[in-house]
Amino acid sequence: MAGTLLEAAVIAPMQIGKIVPPRPLVGIHAIERLLLRYVFAPVPEAKLIVAVICQGIADAASSDDYQRRRACRFLQGFHLEYLADLVELNPEFVREVARRARYLTAEQSPHPQHSMKIGAR
Repeated sequence: MAGTLLEAAVIAPMQIGKIVPPRPLVGIHAIERLLLRYVFAPVPEAKLIVAVICQGIADAASSDDYQRRRACRFLQGFHLEYLADLVELNPEFVREVARRARYLTAEQSPHPQHSMKIGAR
């Protein structure tokens, strides 16, 4: 009996911080094909940029907390906007696709951005 209580005490703290993301509705290849339909010209460079965006979407559903947070920051930040602009995709459309496919959930939002004032202490 004492062995099982001790094992439960050791296992329980590891499971507390573990967040299991919901299972996505479609595969990442379907999302990649969808996004490639909307790019301006499906040249190899555009395919590479769409693949980078899709990797960010796939990482948002990762079970690794660090990787998931970085992917969510990428999808909510200006990096996605820059890459999407290169292939003439609307970043809000990409985010909506990720949300509807359940790769990105509503509560996966980045930390609030703090503005720094130069010279202020």
